[in-house]
Amino acid sequence: MKIQVVLSGYGTVGKEFIKLLHEKYLYINETYGIDLVISGVLGRNIAIHNEEGLSVHHLLMYGDGTAAIERYIEHHPNERAINSISGSVLVESTVTNLKDGNPGKQYIKQAIEKQMDIVAISKGALVTNWREIKEAAKKANVRIRYSGATAAALPTIDIGQFSLAGCNIEKIEGILNGTTNYILTKMYEDDISFEEALKEAQHKGIAETNPILDISGSDSACKLLLLTNSLMGVENTLEDIQVNGIEDVTKQQIRTAKEQNKYIKLIASAYRDKNGNLNLNVEPYEIEEEHPLAKVNGTEKGITFFTDTMGQVTTIGGASNPRGAAAAALKDVINLYRKDF
Repeated sequence: MKIQVVLSGYGTVGKEFIKLLHEKYLYINETYGIDLVISGVLGRNIAIHNEEGLSVHHLLMYGDGTAAIERYIEHHPNERAINSISGSVLVESTVTNLKDGNPGKQYIKQAIEKQMDIVAISKGALVTNWREIKEAAKKANVRIRYSGATAAALPTIDIGQFSLAGCNIEKIEGILNGTTNYILTKMYEDDISFEEALKEAQHKGIAETNPILDISGSDSACKLLLLTNSLMGVENTLEDIQVNGIEDVTKQQIRTAKEQNKYIKLIASAYRDKNGNLNLNVEPYEIEEEHPLAKVNGTEKGITFFTDTMGQVTTIGGASNPRGAAAAALKDVINLYRKDF
């Protein structure tokens, strides 16, 4: 079965998604019985489209971003898209915008109107327009997957929705951001300051030049919001989450915790109080050595679900890089259309 994949946003993660699909094309076809073709790419004010599939090999040669799409058009002028693009599924990979969710929101709404399924890597549209998008998708009878937006390669939403089906998820605790976990790990292991650890993370390409979304706790809050809205029967917004980042964690605080065999981690948590109200928090705090997330180090992430019937379920790992995020999106596409069971 041929599945036409349209990608919005041809940045680092978007390009990695196309590269990964290209690498695994035959494996996916043979294993899952689906023929995935990249039929369109939407860039900033420019797009390319071919129902039979773009020349992915050529596209990958030209870099990423708008410039790459323009170069592709120079060599494939007939594939410049004049009208809006349709396909089987939209993979949304534009830059996260936490103000209004655009341009991702616009791409998603247009795709839903064409009854395309949605796979979101970018968090912005879902975080800022959760109810609107979910209602539109339900009305149009299209499916939305977004595991790439809820901790990339770490399987969080998948476990909650499928492996814990039938459970009441009473509490969630997670280390959902690899950048901040790397910084706190370096402070712990090398006895260095936050500023020194951040500089090293930036030098290694782990932290962005402007790391504010990570170090402020906002990225973790976005992921927690999507998880709890999906798994705990709520429709909250970012304003409902108490957020504190790691900028003020000192070397002395790390030392003191280490002397007591404790670890300071940026923990995203959700739990219900005695009145049944859901409390959502992202903050750095000390955890005991016995805590299931205590040994989550470096860029690794982890999450623990506390349930009524299956006890505590913890998963740790998952690549915190563009390839990991792309792999999560590819997994979502495969699971939408697979024919092996």
